[in-house]
Amino acid sequence: MIRQLFSKAGASHSGPAISWPQARVVEALKRRYDSVESIGEDDGFVLYAVGDRGINFVVALITAMKSEVVEIGFLARFVGFPVERAGVERLNRALHLSVAGIEENGELYLLAGIEVAGPFEEGTFLLILEAWGRDLMLVLNTLGGGASLAAAFPIARSETARRYAENRAPETEGGVMPDLLKAYLGDRASMSVCGECGGRGRRGLIARSCEACGGSGLVKTRGSMSP
Repeated sequence: MIRQLFSKAGASHSGPAISWPQARVVEALKRRYDSVESIGEDDGFVLYAVGDRGINFVVALITAMKSEVVEIGFLARFVGFPVERAGVERLNRALHLSVAGIEENGELYLLAGIEVAGPFEEGTFLLILEAWGRDLMLVLNTLGGGASLAAAFPIARSETARRYAENRAPETEGGVMPDLLKAYLGDRASMSVCGECGGRGRRGLIARSCEACGGSGLVKTRGSMSP
C-alpha cells in the first residue's frame, strides 16, 4: 500500500549507484523535528512517524545494503477537511517538491519522493526538508480556506515590523518601471550553505564551532549572476 501511494508522486529508483547513510539521515530528522519515531518497515520502506508543530507525516526510506538510503519519500494525509478538486489543482501549481491528490473518499494526500544525489550533506538535506515544509504550509493554507498567509505569521502582525519591511513601488522613469531584480541581484553579498561544515555549523569529533561560518552554517558569497 505504501509503495502504491508513493508511486503516485513519481518516486522510482533506477539503481543504487549513490546512497546516504541511514543513520545520518535519521539523525538530521531528529534534530529538525519535534518527534521522530521508527514505526517499522512496509513493502520495502523503512518508516518514521514525524510530528512537527501539530502536523503528522511519514518519512519513508528506501535502503540498499548496509543501511544506505537511495530514496526518500514523504507522506501526509488530511482527513475530514472540505477540499475541492479545483483547489487541489491550484495547489499543485504552487507546490515545490510534492504532489497533492484527492482520493475517492475525500481524503487529501500530499506526497513527495526524491532520489539521493551526491554525498550526504546535512545542509543540503535540510533544504529538502524546508521545501517539504513549504509545501505543507501551502496545503494548510488551502485547507484553511485560503486565508492570508501573512496573518499566520506573528511577525506580520507587528506594526513595527510591517513599517520597516515596507517596499513601495518606485516612480517610473519615462513610463518604465526600474529593474528591481537587476539591482537586487547585483554584486551585493548573499548567503549560502557553508562548504566547510555542510551547514551544520560545527566540525570535528568534539563538535567545535566552524570557523568559516562562525557556527551559523551560512556564509556570505558574491553573486555569480551579476548583470
